[in-house]
Amino acid sequence: MIKKSDKKSVSQAFVFGLDENGKPRGARFPQGLKDDIAAAAIDMKFNLVHDHSAEFTALGMKLPVGRIYGSGKSFIPPIRRDLYDKLKAAQSRPTERIEGGVPITIESHKIGETVSGAELGIPIANNLPRDWQSIEPGNLIIAQSSHVEGWWEAIVTERAGDILKLRWRDYPDEGTVQRHVGTVALINPGTA
Repeated sequence: MIKKSDKKSVSQAFVFGLDENGKPRGARFPQGLKDDIAAAAIDMKFNLVHDHSAEFTALGMKLPVGRIYGSGKSFIPPIRRDLYDKLKAAQSRPTERIEGGVPITIESHKIGETVSGAELGIPIANNLPRDWQSIEPGNLIIAQSSHVEGWWEAIVTERAGDILKLRWRDYPDEGTVQRHVGTVALINPGTA
């Protein structure tokens, strides 16, 4: 949602790992977590960390600024081995709650594996309803925020007849909104 970017500064994303020669490389990205940064980290089989902990952020701020070019190529400069080791150690410790942040940690040795949203620190609904009559609290649905901002994932927090109270999954601090059950969309739950 566009209005979120006006309220607070963007937290940085950090990428680090060992290149094909075993040399440590790392970079911080002040623009925050973006698709092209995640794609570059995965392509290089590097670790990607966002909103992990104050300790990790302090170490990550010692990394040089990285670049992702329009062609999709990336520049992740070499770093000292001791900084790489400290980053790995901080990454292995449990994440801590950062106000307004969603911790995301993708470890290079797990690239290619399927991970759940819960492992990535993304709030996940407990199930997907099969039809509009079965929508209940905890379900993940799609609802329109506005004609300008479009449709977003929302978690049902309450149902009173045909009126749903929703919380935006990716913007939980925005509070709740109400929508009629006939105005929301369902996500395909797959076959059971």
